[in-house]
Amino acid sequence: MIATLSTKGQTVIPQSIREAARLRAGDTLDVGYAHGMIILRKRVPLTSAKIRALFHSGKSLPAQTEADETEALDAVRRVRARRK
Repeated sequence: MIATLSTKGQTVIPQSIREAARLRAGDTLDVGYAHGMIILRKRVPLTSAKIRALFHSGKSLPAQTEADETEALDAVRRVRARRK
């Protein structure tokens, strides 16, 4: 499908896509840009049930090893070095 961008930076999401995504007037969207793609995602508020599920899912993650920690610190150093 093709959509046109207005001079104000606005576009219309085609009706078939709005219906498939269950988008309604007034819904808020997260907007992102990655690897040449503009990404729209319907923002869904966190409920207490979702927060509990996220919290409990974190408990089942594998324990971090010393190698994991070293790898993460090296990645942070590489990113910081690129910024200088």
